[in-house]
Amino acid sequence: MPTYSALTTLTGEGHARALAAAMERMAPEPVGVGVFEVEDGSGLWEVGAYFPESPASATLEMLAMAFDARPFAVSELPEIDWVAKVRRELSPVEAGRFFVYGAHDRHLVPPGRIGLEIEATVAFGTGHHGTTLGCLRALDRLLTAGARPANVADIGCGTAVLAMAAASGLPDARVLASDIDAVAVEVALVNVAVNKLAARVHCVEAAGFDHPEIAARAPFDLVFANILKGPLIELAPVMAAHVGVGGTAILSGLLVVQADAIIEAYRFAGFNVLAQDDIGEWSTLCLARA
Repeated sequence: MPTYSALTTLTGEGHARALAAAMERMAPEPVGVGVFEVEDGSGLWEVGAYFPESPASATLEMLAMAFDARPFAVSELPEIDWVAKVRRELSPVEAGRFFVYGAHDRHLVPPGRIGLEIEATVAFGTGHHGTTLGCLRALDRLLTAGARPANVADIGCGTAVLAMAAASGLPDARVLASDIDAVAVEVALVNVAVNKLAARVHCVEAAGFDHPEIAARAPFDLVFANILKGPLIELAPVMAAHVGVGGTAILSGLLVVQADAIIEAYRFAGFNVLAQDDIGEWSTLCLARA
């Protein structure tokens, strides 16, 4: 059964989210609608939806005109099991002491390394992306330098790979993983169980730090936030309120060209830069709460 995608771009987050809400009321009803900021400094937002049958071109034209968006690009997607394809093609990732792999590569974990089994799913975080890899490297450097944070949070955890890395590398630490997406939380729970870390990593559904369990556990010694530029900047003062004095924040999900803006926001919130690790076009920041 074919699937159809309809994509457009427009200026402004408010208009983009309003357009997405209007698309959710279309007939045929889309099976999924997404809103994403185009991370190139243009101020554009991408709105896309997937449909079980070809969407009505007249409806899409009317929506584009109503929200001052570019004409929709409609495509018929090939019938591919993308998860199976990714599982076949993704090779293990090495980041210092950490070795991230799929179940089919379980036999490849080198002796003395910390293995993290992550299956390719709809949640973000297999270790291959420059942002996740940068965060794992930053954690490895902290541990090598002798840091032993006892209270850790992974905000926007996706597959929970960073939360599991912290729990595996810090046997005495308590780790809390959260994500705004309920599906991601379900994926995280499965991964935590597969890696036998259910007693060490607690997963909750939350937007940023907005959850009573997160508030109860603060202040944290270490916080990961591998999300996007906009949410990272918005979280800066909240991050300062949840990271203890002398604690560390590892931030990613940002382009190298966006790093200065993130650094400025976090310096204003009371953080100092410990390190910046650029992998391709992506950057990871390691910051200390002053």
